[in-house]
Amino acid sequence: MHVEHQRLGTAEITAKKQLLAEGLFHLIGERIASGELPPGTRIRDADLASELAVSRTPVREALQRLERIGLVMMYPSRFTEVSELTPDSVRTAHAFAGLQAGIVVRLSCPRLTDAELDEVSSLIARIADAVDDPAACSQARREAIGYLAVRTGNHLQQSLVDDASIALARALRGHAISPEHRPRLIEGCAALTEALRVRDADAAEHACRVIYGVD
Repeated sequence: MHVEHQRLGTAEITAKKQLLAEGLFHLIGERIASGELPPGTRIRDADLASELAVSRTPVREALQRLERIGLVMMYPSRFTEVSELTPDSVRTAHAFAGLQAGIVVRLSCPRLTDAELDEVSSLIARIADAVDDPAACSQARREAIGYLAVRTGNHLQQSLVDDASIALARALRGHAISPEHRPRLIEGCAALTEALRVRDADAAEHACRVIYGVD
């Protein structure tokens, strides 16, 4: 009984550590994505741990995960630096975002309830409404795809979107929508809403790619 109690205690501690590292990953990542920590900013895990009143271990784990998605560069025993954004990285992020968003809407399309359709339709409408504001439009797309991602029924796809969403948010925050693409984006939003309502996964995926301009 005592051994079993110890095992449960160890499992609980491990779970709490994982949750802490997860929270730090999102906290630090959102600071980077919002521009609060701009490219070139140096991050010292000891300073961050002190600020957040946590140990250095979960901070390092969060930074390592942020490095894997390209938000920071780690220099062992020295410091961590927020990575630079390049035109090529922005183009890559945009293409990846559009293709992954198409998969998300395809998977979630047949699973949505009528109430969820109403809610996501409102989120999609915000994308079209924000077409003239790059940051707001990017955030609206992120919220709509994030909403659908948790309704795909596929935890691997959901995890992929969750990990990538912060890096994509930073890369696409200032991505201006060209005057030529704006009417297509608005049309794509209307087409996506209609496709989801009639449960047409093929049309939904295509409309989503039109929104991102990767069709």
